[in-house]
Amino acid sequence: MSATIYEVAKRAGVSTATVSHVCNKSHYVSEELRTKVLAAMNDLHYTPNSIARGLRGGSIKSIGLVVPDCTNAFFAEIARAIDRMCFSLDYNIILCNTDNNIRQQSYYIDMLISKRVDGIIFISANESARDIQKCADISIPVVIVDRDIEHAAASTIVVNNEYGGALAANYLADCGFTKIACISGPKNISSSKQRLAGFSNALFARNIALPEQYVYTGNFHYSGGYNALTYFQTLKNKPQAVFACNDMMAIGFIHAALSRGIAVPRDVSVVGFDNMELSMVLSPLLTTIAQPIDELAEQAVRHVLEKIKGEQLSIKRIVLNPYLIERETCIKK
Repeated sequence: MSATIYEVAKRAGVSTATVSHVCNKSHYVSEELRTKVLAAMNDLHYTPNSIARGLRGGSIKSIGLVVPDCTNAFFAEIARAIDRMCFSLDYNIILCNTDNNIRQQSYYIDMLISKRVDGIIFISANESARDIQKCADISIPVVIVDRDIEHAAASTIVVNNEYGGALAANYLADCGFTKIACISGPKNISSSKQRLAGFSNALFARNIALPEQYVYTGNFHYSGGYNALTYFQTLKNKPQAVFACNDMMAIGFIHAALSRGIAVPRDVSVVGFDNMELSMVLSPLLTTIAQPIDELAEQAVRHVLEKIKGEQLSIKRIVLNPYLIERETCIKK
């Protein structure tokens, strides 16, 4: 892989923006800094037109799509929806799966920049704005999807996760349950924290306690739900109902319950979050909080294209509401 603009900037002791200005001749740069940048470019055999967006003759009609886990059916479905929309608009997608690895994520952002993509749709593996700032420094449009990242120089398209958590809590309370547990996602992911906050606040408003032992920290994977069932079975006062902060953990929980002869929903009711296609073929069919996946994809593609074309200069935050889909994994007491 050829040298990147970041390596040039580091070698010259300047910002990536300065390197970009030298390459594009878009802003005044002192002769001293210009000499340092050109020397670094020469030492590293850096070819500006392989990375600097300003040197492109025109659009290559490619959009990078960064997802944290392509084995998670939710991310697979949103990637498919984004790809379908981009294809209809004659744009190519370069899909990068980071496996929730920060170094891998940073590598793929560098790669997408080197490929001269027109823009990036980004579902981050963490809450750092560092990789997004890389793109902002050389004016590559980025739209963040599904996650909130503070101080990020990019528009964000998210679902109202707190509202979704509250929907789950109120639904289970309306079913008559008072011992309600939660399988949360990782603590460093905004959507997980927001769903748990909405859930706990709604239970508090209904005068229903959420003891510390009723919150199990999962991993947004099947194993997180499966292990949660094992944990909850160790409690003397077992929950009557469980809200899993995504469908994959809900499915893992249900399979673990069934393997132990615990009937869903007769012995324990379950609500998920996402409405993956898999939730519609599970037996019993999963009651869940549905994310508007097609609308998320449409908004993400529309906003990144507006930024690519220079039609949208401001940073926006678009919030979409999830909704409850009632199926077979809950009963009324």
